[in-house]
Amino acid sequence: MPPVIAGVTYISKKWGNNLGGVIASLPWVAGPIILFIALEQGADFAISAIPGVMVGIIAWLVFCMTYIVVGQKQNIFVSIMAGYMAYLLTGLALQQVTPLFSVNLWYVITLLFILPCLKFFPTVKTERAKSRKILRFEIPLRMIMITLFVLLITYFADLLGPTWSGILTPFPVMTAVLAIFVNYTQGISQVRNIFIGQLTGIFGFTTFLYLQAHLLPIMSIGNAFMIGIAVDIAITLIMRQVFARIKFA
Repeated sequence: MPPVIAGVTYISKKWGNNLGGVIASLPWVAGPIILFIALEQGADFAISAIPGVMVGIIAWLVFCMTYIVVGQKQNIFVSIMAGYMAYLLTGLALQQVTPLFSVNLWYVITLLFILPCLKFFPTVKTERAKSRKILRFEIPLRMIMITLFVLLITYFADLLGPTWSGILTPFPVMTAVLAIFVNYTQGISQVRNIFIGQLTGIFGFTTFLYLQAHLLPIMSIGNAFMIGIAVDIAITLIMRQVFARIKFA
């Protein structure tokens, strides 16, 4: 995770926050968490966690929308706490029904939830022009923060059980780290650009999860992940072109 967040930071600074968000949308965090769960707890445990991961995607979307709305009026700390609260409340609201539906149905539900989120994703009122803030040791701080998040979620997977392990897998780790530092140095409008970039990849990530549920029972974990990641990247590239054509921003 440290090299990933460093790479995303460099890309964002070099080519813009939208592209940085697209790169961040790939399963850098959730992928290794699912992989470690599969290796440590077994493929069956990982498969049973996947519907929870899809619920987590829905909660992640609620986090992003909440952060943008609150972030236009409140400081970074309040915005992050509001986003996390929205994430956890969404997870709590859906945890009871998570095991009741098949992974196929959750795949459809998640995709159907993404579409209105894209339609009604909050806009940012024009910010006053301000100089970019310089934060010392920004990349090392990002690297430390994201590593701690991933270690904690992976460590508690066995204690939480498959449903909550799944729900917490898309926990806004990369998203929160990016939001905190980008908001502080560049403002809330650039946080939105990061989120839009990440939204580009949400279709691919959801499909990645769907494929794992069907590939893990019939092939090795390595092969299942390689196929899933390849499909994820392909869908993300397609959606980037679609977003560019419709000028979604």
